[in-house]
Parts: sequence; structure tokens; C-alpha cells
Amino acid sequence: MENVCTTEKVIRETVSVCPDCLKDVPARVIEKDGCVYLHKICPEHGDSQCLLSKRPDYYANLDRYFFSVMQGEFRQRDYLIRMTEKCNLQCPICLASADSNQNEAPPPVPDLELKKLCEFMDSRPGRQLKIDLISSEPTLCPDLPQFMREIRKRGHIVSLHTNGLRLVDINYLQTLKDAGLDEVFLQMDGFDDDAYMRIRGARLTNTKLRVLENLEKLNVATSLVMVIMPDCNEKEIGKVLEFAKNKAFIKEVMFLGTRALGYFRDSKATLMPDQVIDLVYRESGLCPREECFSFNKLYFALLSFLGVRKCLYVQHNLLIRKDGRYHGISEYVDWKRVEPVLDDLPKAQTKWQKALWFLRLGFSLLSFRSLSLLPDFFSLFIRLKLGWNLHYLPANPLLIGYITACDPQNVDRQIGCFCGKGELANDIGIHESGSEANIDRERWWSERTKRRPRQNDPSCQ
Repeated sequence: MENVCTTEKVIRETVSVCPDCLKDVPARVIEKDGCVYLHKICPEHGDSQCLLSKRPDYYANLDRYFFSVMQGEFRQRDYLIRMTEKCNLQCPICLASADSNQNEAPPPVPDLELKKLCEFMDSRPGRQLKIDLISSEPTLCPDLPQFMREIRKRGHIVSLHTNGLRLVDINYLQTLKDAGLDEVFLQMDGFDDDAYMRIRGARLTNTKLRVLENLEKLNVATSLVMVIMPDCNEKEIGKVLEFAKNKAFIKEVMFLGTRALGYFRDSKATLMPDQVIDLVYRESGLCPREECFSFNKLYFALLSFLGVRKCLYVQHNLLIRKDGRYHGISEYVDWKRVEPVLDDLPKAQTKWQKALWFLRLGFSLLSFRSLSLLPDFFSLFIRLKLGWNLHYLPANPLLIGYITACDPQNVDRQIGCFCGKGELANDIGIHESGSEANIDRERWWSERTKRRPRQNDPSCQ
């Protein structure tokens, strides 16, 4: 048989984690056979690789731009607060260690004490933080309203990540809002009960609709967080976007690819942001890849200019809701004028050069059509600078997210150091990077359950 020589192009050298022993190992981001892989070399367990993208030009060019602008030390301002491991669902895809009947559960972790959160916040004076109350289901904490009051008293943003089951009670939701709740991130995986059974282990469509009705009644700024499981709920993508089209209280729709973490550690049903981008476009016809590339360059450039951390595994686009339909951002922005300015940001080294660059960027974004959106654009920029509080976002823009959590398959330490989320938790303490926290928790879990980590597979996709 004739040997076929496969050429590899190294995009970047980095450090990752062996999916078998969970130790840090040298790695390379490579282009091979029309795809991009994270290739890892463990002295003990050999080579392994994770598919990052089937769009090598998109990935390589955005990777290059990301690292050209994301330079220096950016202080963390957004923290996940893991309050409890209690949950009222038993999701097969659970990335946490929620108490359930699942096998190989780790030892129980006590609920986070309010005193610990207050000490954490008081140790970071002089800046507004975004406090994400999360994991596994924070509404099961009886003192949740008191947590919110303490966060609000210190001037921070109060964000709740929830499956929404307790928010069916509108009086309870009103109590949280009165305590200082700014925004809700609601698990919303579509409108198909069969898909919910596979993803969440329960039929939840009617419950989600009742929760959304309550959030709208009380005008609580909401982000819909849709986990996409391959061959399960892709067809729900367009339905979720259609639902959000005329709902001003919905400010974001985040599409998350499933990852191999927690109880889902052994799964290969995982998706990276590039794959999620393709799925969203295929199912909705919105946000073409070319537009995603240009918008992400703009997004990363502005965040770098403001000194805000952001991960390459978190990408975005922007839709404008107007006249009862969606409009792509390219209808308002001439990317041929904007992109050359974006490419000049790495050359701006001094404060004056950066200020001049920002003025040039502003002029390049101006056009006859964009004038009508100037108040919205200005509001979005102010939120980037002061803190991404959904409560203050304008009604017309809808931010679209394509997100992948870091796990032992895909973790890239060079990317992880720019993670836009830190973490406070009882099991593994304080981390300035959620990426590092995810890997440390997998190690913690494996050590305490005597669980054999996932066996090495040469290709996880």
C-alpha cells in the first residue's frame, strides 16, 4: 500500500493537559488535512489530539489576531461563585458535581458561606465586579436573597445562572429582584421535550415557557443559554432565535458546545466554537462566518483597548432587532473600512497612539446606516468598559455567543490565561481563570473518587 504523507503546519506552540493523567504537557496547534487540531504529547501516555476547527483559515487568522491584541496582564472582573452542589435536576451532561444518583460522585462539598463571599469581594476593592451565582442550582440556597443584597451593597453586578425551576414562582422571582438581581442566565435548550430528556433528564418545555413569562412580566434582563448536543437539539437553534426576536428583555443568546467535564467526562459528543458557528448559520441562516470573523476582531480589539480579559473559546456576533426581523451587523458596518484599522491596533504602543487608534476606529464605523444605531453602539461600549450588566443593554441589539468550556481535551494554557471568568468555590478555592479551575476540579474529582481518568484517544472528535 502506498504511504500517504500528511503535511502539518504549526500555528502555535502551547501547553495543554494529557486527557489520561491530567498532567500539563507540551502541545501544538496544528493545521492538518484541512482541519485544526490541538496536538498533545505526554511522556507517559503518548500523543493525543483534539479537533479545534474544520475551518483552518478562519481559525488560524483569528488566533493570530487574538494574540496580537491580547497582550499584557488584564485584571479579572467577572467571577463565578459556586454556591452549592445541590440540584433539583439530574442532567446527564452535568459539568459540575451536583448531588444525584449518578455513579462515581465525588465527596459532598458544603455550601459556600456568605462570609466567605463577603471576604472575597472586600479583598478586591476599587472596581466593580460581576458576581455570577452558579453551580449547581443556586436557587436551592435558602439565603440566596441575602447573598444578592450583600453583592449589591458593594456596588457589584448580581447575576444568577439557573435552570429556572424555582422561578416558576413569580413571587420568589420578585423577592430576588427586590434583593438586587440584575440579570438571569437561563438554561434554555429549545422547545423539544425529547431533547430535554436526553440533555436534562426531564421534560421541561412548559416549565421554561412559564419562567420566561415571569421574567418578561418583571422585566428581568435575560440571557438564554442553549447547550447544543450533537444529533439531539440542533433543530432547536432557529426556534430559540425566533423566540428571542421580539422579546426586549432577552439581551443575549449563548450557544454552548457540550464538553467532557464532570459527569460528561467520557463523552465524545463535544463541540468547539467553530462547529457551533456553523450549526447556528445552518439552522437559522443568521450570522455568516465572514461576519463572525470581522465582528470578533472588533470585539477582541475593543476588549484589549479597555484591558478586559476574554477567551478565544468565547466568540460573538451581533444581531439588530428591527421592523420585526433580524438584521446582520454587516448591514450597518462597512468591514472593508473597519478591518484595516483593527489590524493597526498591535502597532499602537503608547497611550496617545491607542487614543488616536480609537478615534480612527470610531470614524471607520460611521456610515449613513450606522447613524441610527449610534446610541445603541455607545451603550454597548459603555457596558464593555464599566461592566457587562444586561440590565442596562439597549433593546434592539441581541448579542450571540458561541462558547466552549475548557476541559482536558481542549485546554490551551495560552488561551486560558485570558479567561473572562474567575472562580470562587469551596472545593478548589479561588482561581483567576475559570479555565484553570475546570482542570483543577477534574484533578480534584479524580483524586477523591479514585476514578480512572478518561483513557487516551488519538482523536477526541
